[in-house]
Amino acid sequence: MAIEHGRAGSEDCTVLMESNPGGLRRREYRSLQKQMCCLQFMTVSFCLACCLLTLMYHANPSGCKDNEMLKPPMIAMQKQTLGSNSSEETSHEPKPTPFIRVTTRAIYVSGEGYVTWRLPGDHVNHIEFFSLDSDGESLIVHRGGTYKVSLQILYRGVQEQRSGQTLLSHEIRRYTAGYPIPLTMLVYKETINFMSHMWRKTLFSEGVYSLEAGDRLKEKKFCYKCLKS
Repeated sequence: MAIEHGRAGSEDCTVLMESNPGGLRRREYRSLQKQMCCLQFMTVSFCLACCLLTLMYHANPSGCKDNEMLKPPMIAMQKQTLGSNSSEETSHEPKPTPFIRVTTRAIYVSGEGYVTWRLPGDHVNHIEFFSLDSDGESLIVHRGGTYKVSLQILYRGVQEQRSGQTLLSHEIRRYTAGYPIPLTMLVYKETINFMSHMWRKTLFSEGVYSLEAGDRLKEKKFCYKCLKS
């Protein structure tokens, strides 16, 4: 009997060993089922949360619109205030840039000296900025600032002198209290041939300068023909 019991025990052990793999498969299957259940639960929870957020978003716009309806009047008042100020500023037409144009009579000149200027008939008075001195040679600056100075010479030949070439030179000089000698601002030089009685223009020259109140501008000439500047 002892031997048989040993055999039976061995058989029992054999049976247990053979039935163990089936139990592992069941545990793995149950574990997989639990994971699938957790995943499904999380998916359903996420979908429910999204639905709730969507419902809340669509339920709140009315309140947001009410808040937005309260804000625009304040912004509109600010814009209106700014607009009223800007309209007051822009209601005035922009002031034209003050300028003065001086010219000289068509005269036959030779040698060198200062050009005597005169004001044209359509001259606009800007006495607060600049004026022409009584001698006609100086343009007086009354207010310091930045100025644009331009120079162009109009010339033609005369009957008795229409041959040969002539050096035409004009300089705009600045007389200021800060310097003992005049400062040259614009210089124009050209070798011309007075072969025509028609008026001709030189190239247009200009520059931007910082001038002080009390400065005087003069035009120095050096030419030997009939000219007009």
